[in-house]
Amino acid sequence: MRYIFLFVLLISTQLVVAQQRAGEDTVYYRSAPIPRHLLPIERAGGTIYFYGGKRLSSPYSLEVPFYELNDPTVTHHFRTFRTLRTLSQLTSLATLAYLVFSPGRGRDGAYWIVYGSSIAASLTMSVIGNRQVNKAVTRYNELLLQTRIGLATPIVPLTGQPAIGAGAAWSF
Repeated sequence: MRYIFLFVLLISTQLVVAQQRAGEDTVYYRSAPIPRHLLPIERAGGTIYFYGGKRLSSPYSLEVPFYELNDPTVTHHFRTFRTLRTLSQLTSLATLAYLVFSPGRGRDGAYWIVYGSSIAASLTMSVIGNRQVNKAVTRYNELLLQTRIGLATPIVPLTGQPAIGAGAAWSF
């Protein structure tokens, strides 16, 4: 009896999760169009980015175009970058914490182990975080390159009547 109850509980949980995930899935289609005012992001080197021909001061400046695009993959990569960068900065404090919490020991062998491992962990997290930003920029630019198809009905100035028109735009 317990196994049947457990089985029914697992199946119903799976169905609920699958329905929620299906509503959030935008891999195959976008319900909202990509805003026209968004510009591609250019990369020059490792962490130097240009948006609209202007150099950005840091990768954190990319937050506005990423969130305006409203793509879950881009948002996930950028949030991962922010988390890793914060953890990288917090790991740098490990040496200071060691000195504060063990005042009589000075700079012995354990100090250098803590110092070296905090530097290694901080650098590793920074590199992985920068890779996440690069993945977000790549996905962002791919989404901007997609074909845009639209239908317009502008008013003709001479007659005041609407004129129906269709169009497609390719970016390259």
